[in-house]
Amino acid sequence: MFYRLTILAISTVLLLGCANSRKNKTPPSDPATVQALESKAIVVKVAEGVEQATAKVQEATGNKAVVTDPTLVPFDKMSAKLSPLTEQQVRALAPALVIAKQIIITGYCDRREVGNAPAAARARAETVKKLLVDNGIAAKRIVLKIDTVQRLHAARVTFNG
Repeated sequence: MFYRLTILAISTVLLLGCANSRKNKTPPSDPATVQALESKAIVVKVAEGVEQATAKVQEATGNKAVVTDPTLVPFDKMSAKLSPLTEQQVRALAPALVIAKQIIITGYCDRREVGNAPAAARARAETVKKLLVDNGIAAKRIVLKIDTVQRLHAARVTFNG
Protein backbone atom coordinates (compact mmCIF):
# COMPACT_ATOMS: atom_id res chain seq x y z
CA MET A 1 0.00 0.00 0.00
CA PHE A 2 2.81 2.40 0.93
CA TYR A 3 4.54 1.55 -2.34
CA ARG A 4 1.42 2.47 -4.36
CA LEU A 5 0.98 5.79 -2.51
CA THR A 6 4.63 6.67 -3.11
CA ILE A 7 4.33 5.95 -6.82
CA LEU A 8 1.10 7.97 -6.98
CA ALA A 9 2.72 10.92 -5.19
CA ILE A 10 5.79 10.86 -7.42
CA SER A 11 3.72 10.67 -10.61
CA THR A 12 1.51 13.54 -9.40
CA VAL A 13 4.56 15.71 -8.73
CA LEU A 14 6.01 14.88 -12.14
CA LEU A 15 2.73 15.67 -13.90
CA LEU A 16 2.36 18.95 -12.04
CA GLY A 17 5.96 19.82 -12.90
CA CYS A 18 5.27 19.20 -16.57
CA ALA A 19 2.08 21.25 -16.45
CA ASN A 20 3.86 24.20 -14.83
CA SER A 21 6.92 24.17 -17.08
CA ARG A 22 7.07 26.83 -19.71
CA LYS A 23 6.25 25.78 -23.18
CA ASN A 24 8.66 26.71 -25.92
CA LYS A 25 7.34 29.80 -27.57
CA THR A 26 7.52 29.79 -31.31
CA PRO A 27 8.18 33.17 -32.87
CA PRO A 28 5.13 34.74 -34.50
CA SER A 29 4.92 34.14 -38.21
CA ASP A 30 2.59 37.05 -39.01
CA PRO A 31 4.71 39.85 -40.58
CA ALA A 32 2.60 42.58 -38.95
CA THR A 33 3.11 41.04 -35.51
CA VAL A 34 6.84 40.67 -36.09
CA GLN A 35 7.09 44.31 -37.20
CA ALA A 36 5.08 45.48 -34.17
CA LEU A 37 7.38 43.55 -31.82
CA GLU A 38 10.48 44.96 -33.51
CA SER A 39 9.06 48.49 -33.28
CA LYS A 40 8.38 48.06 -29.57
CA ALA A 41 11.92 46.84 -29.03
CA ILE A 42 13.33 49.84 -30.89
CA VAL A 43 11.17 52.26 -28.89
CA VAL A 44 12.38 50.71 -25.64
CA LYS A 45 16.04 50.95 -26.74
CA VAL A 46 15.66 54.57 -27.85
CA ALA A 47 13.87 55.48 -24.62
CA GLU A 48 16.72 53.94 -22.63
CA GLY A 49 19.21 55.91 -24.73
CA VAL A 50 17.28 59.13 -24.13
CA GLU A 51 17.36 58.49 -20.38
CA GLN A 52 21.12 57.96 -20.51
CA ALA A 53 21.55 61.10 -22.62
CA THR A 54 19.49 63.09 -20.12
CA ALA A 55 21.67 61.88 -17.26
CA LYS A 56 24.83 62.87 -19.19
CA VAL A 57 23.52 66.37 -19.91
CA GLN A 58 22.43 66.83 -16.32
CA GLU A 59 25.81 65.66 -15.06
CA ALA A 60 27.78 67.82 -17.49
CA THR A 61 25.77 70.99 -17.02
CA GLY A 62 24.18 70.68 -13.60
CA ASN A 63 20.88 71.66 -15.22
CA LYS A 64 18.13 69.57 -13.64
CA ALA A 65 15.44 71.18 -15.83
CA VAL A 66 16.49 68.94 -18.72
CA VAL A 67 15.28 65.91 -16.79
CA THR A 68 11.65 67.01 -16.98
CA ASP A 69 11.55 66.51 -20.75
CA PRO A 70 14.82 65.83 -22.58
CA THR A 71 13.06 65.79 -25.96
CA LEU A 72 11.90 69.41 -25.64
CA VAL A 73 14.61 71.80 -26.80
CA PRO A 74 13.86 75.38 -25.67
CA PHE A 75 14.66 78.46 -27.76
CA ASP A 76 14.69 82.17 -26.98
CA LYS A 77 11.52 83.94 -28.08
CA MET A 78 13.04 85.71 -31.06
CA SER A 79 15.74 83.19 -31.97
CA ALA A 80 16.30 79.99 -33.90
CA LYS A 81 19.80 79.47 -32.52
CA LEU A 82 20.67 76.84 -29.95
CA SER A 83 22.39 77.86 -26.75
CA PRO A 84 25.43 75.81 -25.73
CA LEU A 85 23.27 73.95 -23.19
CA THR A 86 20.50 73.08 -25.67
CA GLU A 87 23.07 72.14 -28.29
CA GLN A 88 24.59 69.70 -25.82
CA GLN A 89 21.08 68.38 -25.09
CA VAL A 90 20.47 67.64 -28.79
CA ARG A 91 23.92 66.09 -29.23
CA ALA A 92 23.22 63.79 -26.29
CA LEU A 93 19.95 62.66 -27.89
CA ALA A 94 21.57 61.77 -31.22
CA PRO A 95 23.13 58.40 -30.27
CA ALA A 96 19.82 57.24 -28.82
CA LEU A 97 17.96 58.14 -32.01
CA VAL A 98 20.28 56.29 -34.41
CA ILE A 99 18.10 53.14 -34.36
CA ALA A 100 14.73 54.92 -34.63
CA LYS A 101 12.98 54.35 -37.95
CA GLN A 102 11.51 57.85 -38.13
CA ILE A 103 12.30 60.98 -36.18
CA ILE A 104 9.78 63.80 -36.00
CA ILE A 105 10.97 67.27 -35.12
CA THR A 106 8.19 69.71 -34.35
CA GLY A 107 9.15 73.37 -34.27
CA TYR A 108 7.04 75.57 -32.00
CA CYS A 109 6.55 79.31 -32.05
CA ASP A 110 3.77 81.22 -30.31
CA ARG A 111 2.02 83.18 -33.07
CA ARG A 112 0.70 85.69 -30.50
CA GLU A 113 4.25 86.79 -29.72
CA VAL A 114 6.11 86.50 -33.04
CA GLY A 115 5.01 88.03 -36.34
CA ASN A 116 6.13 85.30 -38.75
CA ALA A 117 5.61 82.35 -36.40
CA PRO A 118 5.50 79.59 -39.06
CA ALA A 119 8.90 80.62 -40.43
CA ALA A 120 10.37 80.81 -36.93
CA ALA A 121 8.96 77.39 -36.01
CA ARG A 122 10.37 75.85 -39.20
CA ALA A 123 13.77 77.48 -38.61
CA ARG A 124 13.90 75.97 -35.10
CA ALA A 125 13.04 72.51 -36.42
CA GLU A 126 15.67 72.89 -39.18
CA THR A 127 18.31 73.90 -36.62
CA VAL A 128 17.69 70.76 -34.56
CA LYS A 129 17.58 68.61 -37.72
CA LYS A 130 20.92 69.98 -38.91
CA LEU A 131 22.56 69.21 -35.59
CA LEU A 132 21.15 65.66 -35.56
CA VAL A 133 22.34 65.07 -39.15
CA ASP A 134 25.78 66.39 -38.18
CA ASN A 135 25.77 63.79 -35.39
CA GLY A 136 25.08 60.77 -37.58
CA ILE A 137 21.30 60.65 -38.06
CA ALA A 138 20.17 60.04 -41.66
CA ALA A 139 18.34 63.10 -42.98
CA LYS A 140 15.82 61.00 -44.91
CA ARG A 141 14.50 59.59 -41.61
CA ILE A 142 13.73 63.03 -40.19
CA VAL A 143 10.32 64.63 -40.70
CA LEU A 144 9.74 68.29 -39.85
CA LYS A 145 6.48 69.73 -38.55
CA ILE A 146 5.50 73.11 -37.16
CA ASP A 147 3.03 74.24 -34.52
CA THR A 148 2.16 77.89 -33.94
CA VAL A 149 -0.84 77.30 -31.67
CA GLN A 150 0.99 76.06 -28.58
CA ARG A 151 2.48 78.74 -26.39
CA LEU A 152 5.99 77.41 -26.75
CA HIS A 153 9.27 78.61 -28.19
CA ALA A 154 10.96 75.26 -28.67
CA ALA A 155 11.43 72.17 -30.79
CA ARG A 156 10.37 68.69 -29.77
CA VAL A 157 12.14 65.54 -30.95
CA THR A 158 9.95 62.43 -31.07
CA PHE A 159 10.42 59.11 -32.79
CA ASN A 160 8.58 56.11 -34.17
CA GLY A 161 9.87 52.57 -33.91
